[in-house]
Amino acid sequence: MSIRTLGKQSLIYGTGTILTRLVTFLLLPLYTNVFTTEEYGILSLAYAFTGFVMIAYRYGMDSALMKYYIDAEGKGKKTYFTTIFSSQTLTSLIFSLFLFLTAGFFAPIFLGGDYKGLMQLVAIILFLDALWMLPMLILRANEKPRQYILLSLLNVILLMGFNIYLVVFKEMGVTGVLIGNIGASGALLLATLPIIAKNFSFKTISHPALREVLKFGLPFFPAGIFTMIMELSDRYLLEWLADTSSVGLYSAGNKLGMFGLLFVMGFNMGWTPYFLKKGKDADAPQIFARVSTYFLGLVGGFIVLISLWIDQLVQFRIGDATLFGEEFWPSTQVVPIILLGYYFFGIYVLQLPGVFMTYRTKWVPAFRSVGALLMIIISILLIPILGIMGAAIAKAIAYLGMSLAILLFNQKHYPIPYLWCGIIFPIIFLLIVIIIPMGLGVKIFISILYPVLWIALIANSNDRRRLVGLFK
Repeated sequence: MSIRTLGKQSLIYGTGTILTRLVTFLLLPLYTNVFTTEEYGILSLAYAFTGFVMIAYRYGMDSALMKYYIDAEGKGKKTYFTTIFSSQTLTSLIFSLFLFLTAGFFAPIFLGGDYKGLMQLVAIILFLDALWMLPMLILRANEKPRQYILLSLLNVILLMGFNIYLVVFKEMGVTGVLIGNIGASGALLLATLPIIAKNFSFKTISHPALREVLKFGLPFFPAGIFTMIMELSDRYLLEWLADTSSVGLYSAGNKLGMFGLLFVMGFNMGWTPYFLKKGKDADAPQIFARVSTYFLGLVGGFIVLISLWIDQLVQFRIGDATLFGEEFWPSTQVVPIILLGYYFFGIYVLQLPGVFMTYRTKWVPAFRSVGALLMIIISILLIPILGIMGAAIAKAIAYLGMSLAILLFNQKHYPIPYLWCGIIFPIIFLLIVIIIPMGLGVKIFISILYPVLWIALIANSNDRRRLVGLFK
């Protein structure tokens, strides 16, 4: 796979990822105009809980499937898929039944009130999501981004449709949102059944293969827990140190900042199979460094633009209504800080080849534990003082700490010759946007200045030709 192919596939996968997650943004106008900040806080806690628990449902098998399915040949691919899918089905069923039956106990702890019915709906969502995500990974491994994006689009359309019908017309509130999620997840599982059937055979279930994938994948389980602490614990810390309304306000701003995460995740969809196949080449570190320069330049420009224009976006008027309910307008203050955090996360993702190619996945939990500890400690210190801004700052510092931890590891085990000015350039621009108040004219000037200076100062003549080639 060439860098040009990586660029095209990342663009397609990125579009699919953005479509899947974009539904949460597209529904924000609905939520912020229908729900109060407290009601949206309850929904945010439900989704935060889903994100946390999904790590236990997967226990690293998603990473193991990508690794061993790509490496295997012939019938070996079916062996690994069947073994992992069978394991995931059994354990997911057990976990969801347990959560469904104990919903009355866990709801006050994780949803902030007596919401047993909501917790039971979450249990069903977790089971369905754990299964349909596996055939989607097969599409990535087989480099079928168009089929991937079509299924992602189906998910978006169904989620939008169910939410509008159940929340607006049936007035079912948060319950309607979760029921709509069940409908969309169930439909996607049905849509991916042909992929499952093609790759599944009871005859190929293998205990040695199961031991192999567990050995590789289980280190990703605690790593995933630490990642979810960084990504989702801010909601619970705000709930405990502030109130549910703060959770709702912060969550709205975090959803806007989610564009940065979507950019990184979309890239990673193509990046993982790329470096797994390219990593054994002698010139791999140099190629990875060049890819890093391209990607960070693009994601940096993207988050600078969002930070510049986010206030205009949420206050955009559609008739008598604004895109965001006025009660949620203050949420934009956290967006640039959150975007900076996701830029640091992008730096972390770019360094993952060192862990995979040296088979040192046991270090992944250590890197992410650094971020998790920073997230908790700084949140406890800053939230009582700065409120939602304290949570956003904690998230940015957590991702910075995680990226520095893996950088120190790679310097010893898998050094990559990064172009450091290309890494620092977007950070400088984003800090300028965060610190300096700007009028409309200055915002337009900065929007134009970023790409011009990046091409002039960061890209060389070969880079310019390659950048043009990515879009041909």
